[in-house]
Amino acid sequence: MALETIELIKKNRIGIIRLNRPKLLNAVNEQLVWDLQEATHNVKNDNDIKVVILSGSGRGFSAGADLSERKATWKGSEDALIRGYKPFFENIINMPQPVIGSIAGPAAGIGAAIAMSCDLRVMSEDSYILSVFSNIALVPDGGLSWYLPKYMGYSKAYEHAIEAKKISAKECLDHGIANKVVPLEELESYTLKWAEKLAKRSSQSLNHTKRLMRESLQVGYWDTFKNEAKIQNELTTSPQNKEAVKAFFEKREPNFD
Repeated sequence: MALETIELIKKNRIGIIRLNRPKLLNAVNEQLVWDLQEATHNVKNDNDIKVVILSGSGRGFSAGADLSERKATWKGSEDALIRGYKPFFENIINMPQPVIGSIAGPAAGIGAAIAMSCDLRVMSEDSYILSVFSNIALVPDGGLSWYLPKYMGYSKAYEHAIEAKKISAKECLDHGIANKVVPLEELESYTLKWAEKLAKRSSQSLNHTKRLMRESLQVGYWDTFKNEAKIQNELTTSPQNKEAVKAFFEKREPNFD
């Protein structure tokens, strides 16, 4: 089935998911939700893709929910979030590949939650994260109430949420939300270059490290310690481990393809 609101591009070992409603700043309507479910499912299960980039077409990442939509079939907000949004968030979080959010302009409302669900973020200098919900007498959703306090602390996150204050790219960098901040004209090329660099690294290291660190947010230190030990035992003397050790002694870059 063709995707109506998303561009899905495969370039070398990189999967690019691009929200594609630029005239509406990639506002999220029901069709985009279904398309994002399908696109994230496809890249998650594509073993040829080592790194994923999630971006938006045009001037912004996403302005949030499309408030002008009148034909949605959701049976209320809870149905939309659980049946519609939750599956693609699960795909982003649980896919083995690292997901880089490439963020220009606004990442607002549910768009902010999508940006925050990525593993890594490159932001343009003019971009920002915005929990806009309080402007229309609502609460953050899409997990934003979980993400923001993790990065900013409770009081700062609460302040930004209830006052609908923009979190600038510089603030995002200071809080660890953004990994890199670059000029807008360099955003696409910089993100792609970083993805290509990561794609040359060991896929098993990328994938299992993501899993370990994601799970560490939910469990204690000793649970993480035991999980590390179990996975390390599985990976030691694996073909990729042997190639990396051999390359180390031969003073060359490892080849994991």
